[in-house]
This record gives sequence, C-alpha cells and structure tokens, in this order.
Amino acid sequence: MPGTATAFFRCGFASTTKPRELAALNVYGASMEEHLIPRAGQHRLYDLTSENTSAETKASTARWYAEMMIDLFFSEKGKSRVGAEKFNRLSLGEKIKILKEDYSNGLIDSLNLIKQFGDMASHYQSGRTIEAESVENVIKKSLSLFDFVLIGLMKDNGIRKTEVTATLFSTFLPSIRVRVLKEIIDLGSVSGDSDNDMFLLDKLVLALTKNGEGKKAIRLLEKLKKQEKIGDYHVNFWKEKIEIIQGKIDEGVLPIPENISDCKRNFDDVFSQLSDDEKAQNDSLIEVFNTMFDQVEPSKMGDKQPSLMVLM
Repeated sequence: MPGTATAFFRCGFASTTKPRELAALNVYGASMEEHLIPRAGQHRLYDLTSENTSAETKASTARWYAEMMIDLFFSEKGKSRVGAEKFNRLSLGEKIKILKEDYSNGLIDSLNLIKQFGDMASHYQSGRTIEAESVENVIKKSLSLFDFVLIGLMKDNGIRKTEVTATLFSTFLPSIRVRVLKEIIDLGSVSGDSDNDMFLLDKLVLALTKNGEGKKAIRLLEKLKKQEKIGDYHVNFWKEKIEIIQGKIDEGVLPIPENISDCKRNFDDVFSQLSDDEKAQNDSLIEVFNTMFDQVEPSKMGDKQPSLMVLM
C-alpha cells in the first residue's frame, strides 16, 4: 500500500516537493491522486491537507486555493468585462458575482461554499467551530475546481469539436476524465441510436477502465442494457474492448498517466503530432494544458508505448 508521501507525490512534482509538503493526511491520499494541482498551489497543499493543521487553516487555505484557481482558469472573461486591474482588486465575493454571468451553477456553488468556510476560518467568534466533515467537503470542492474548466470546454459536443479534441482530453488523469464525462453525458436518456451518446459512453467506459474501474464500466453497460437503452451488440463490443485494454494495462505498456508529469508526457506526445490548423481549433483546451503544466517536466515513457495512445 502506498504511504501518505507516495499518494501526495503522485499528485505533485517529484523534483520540487518538499519533505514538509509530503506530510499530507492519509484520509486525503486517495482523493489527492485523483486531481492535478497547478505549480502555483503546490506550496499550500500541506496547509490544505495535513493532519497537523487545524480546520481553520484548511478552510482559509481552501479560500486561497479558490482565488488562485480563479486567477489561473476563470478570470479571463471577468477581466475583459471590467478590466484586469480592477478585477484583480476585487474581493472573492465580488469576483464570484462576476463569474456567475459566465459559468455554471455548480462552479459558483462550490466557490461560495469555499468562501463561506474560508471567511468563517478568518474571523473569531466565541464558541464557533468548523466540523471535520465540513472541512473535508470544502477540500474536495477546492481540489475539484479544475473539473469545471474541462466541463465547460467538453460539454455541448465540445469534446467532438475536432477529431483530435478527445485525444487531447484523454491525456488528463483517468479520474478527471470520469468525473467530467459523467457531467456531460445524461445516462438517464442515453440512446443506442444516438451517435453522440455512443461516442460519450465509449469515452466513459474507457476512462473507467483506465481508472481501475473496469467492473464498474461493465455494470454500467449491463444496467443500460436492462433499461433497453443499448443492445447486446453494444455490450459485447465494449466488453471486448475492455478486455483488450485491461490486457495492455496488465502488461504495463499502456501510457496511462498517474501524475501531472505523466500527463505532460502524454500531452507533449499528442501535441507534437497536431497540425497548425488542429492547434488553432483547440487553442482554448491547449491553453488550459499550458497553464496546468507550466514548469512541469514530462516523465519518461519507459516501457510505455506511445503508439498505444490510440487506446487512451
């Protein structure tokens, strides 16, 4: 079983992570492996997740983390509307009000929750405490803010914007892809006759398998078949595909990313093969990659086979 330091390490930077930062709390270990953290936020992860920091420290750090994520990924439209200098001077609450015009209720609700507990943590009130369960929820919301960046780009058929868009998306962690895909596909109305539904379901089944959840993918397929949303052909097709992919996983040759450096490695491999036109058409998604992977060194491919990116 990987220890706490290992769990944190997989989410951070191998060359720059400090010993103090490796003391992330075990309870967040699994969660930490499921997220990507921008370099600008690395030095605050100890405060956000360590068992040695108080609930108040975690909550106030979550507020800081939300402000960082807004600046990196959600501020462009707000800055265009009111000017960059003015936007930067606004309070978190004021920024959230501006973001409300352009972003989903899910993002706004997460930001408001983080702000609420961050504000509570920053001001003394006799007898007031922040419960551990509330803090865990705030941390989860903070680490999941990046999901909303991708949901915004992938929804409304954005994932099919070009033939390579989904391949670019596939270079992120499988866990991130699972969460995003679950948000952009309506499993309650999936139809085997819909090309778009089948495309999204295919990506979800693959992401689940890459995330170590192949059995869950099969259960999902069986459930959709029972609901008569898909047929035997679909189930058999995906079961065969899952078996092939699982075999490559067991061989250790499939380049599934486990940390941010692996993601950078896979992204660089895909990006190097794009035409100028494909780069231009995917400029918004590529900018997200460039922001997240700023100053990140790609990992080595090792025994992984770049040609198998087609299975990603």
